Amino acid sequence: MLYAVIPVLLFALSFLSGMMGLGVAFIATPVLGLFGLELKHEIMPLSLWLNGLTAIASAVAYSRAKMVDWRTAIPLLFVTTLMAPMGVWLLRFVPTTGIWWIYVVVLVFLAVRMAFPPRQDDSHEPKITDGTRIKGGILSSVIAVFAGFLGVGPGFLLMPSLVLLGYTARLAAATNSVIVTLPSFSAFLYHLKEAKFDWMMLVLTSLTAVAGAQLGARFMAKRVKSKTLTRVFAAALVLLALQRVYLLLAH
Repeated sequence: MLYAVIPVLLFALSFLSGMMGLGVAFIATPVLGLFGLELKHEIMPLSLWLNGLTAIASAVAYSRAKMVDWRTAIPLLFVTTLMAPMGVWLLRFVPTTGIWWIYVVVLVFLAVRMAFPPRQDDSHEPKITDGTRIKGGILSSVIAVFAGFLGVGPGFLLMPSLVLLGYTARLAAATNSVIVTLPSFSAFLYHLKEAKFDWMMLVLTSLTAVAGAQLGARFMAKRVKSKTLTRVFAAALVLLALQRVYLLLAH
């Protein structure tokens, strides 16, 4: 039953994450927890693997649409890749419940910020200065450590951070999709030694997640405005936070 339900569910989640250029881990991690999988050795490795694949799928679609700010993407790609494993290392010192509560706090904070974003205009590209890119690099190093700690990849924090720095949501999503590819895999490799995989599930979810991310990115590139995207992002974060609080209090 799970071989049918989880891949289909991840296709839908990857479509949504592909629209936002995030990689699927930030949604997949709490959702997979609903099926009784163990967090550190089952959910996190699978989520990080899928996060990298879906980010690549989104990045290809956005690159073809010429929406990526490469002068931001390439430096931040290297910064986040180097810093993500440090967060995974910190994971061993914090109990699982504590990790989930941190996750909830971050989701609520980002939902509020994205619900009231800076005024955005998709009719022309924003002027992104080198100073803005430097600020993005500093933020990305901190974000990569924290995201590696949570096992969700840095995209769900980087995308709204770029918006707050002055990028439109569309430009932030496209650029972010490139930035989060390698950090997801560097954090995944750190988990690999102790990971427990259901290989059939890994193959099925990989295929459906990549397909969903590609379609989501193409849909966003052609039809979705930045204002709509920020609202979708904020609503998704609120729903995830409420779902996780319910599970934490139920236990």
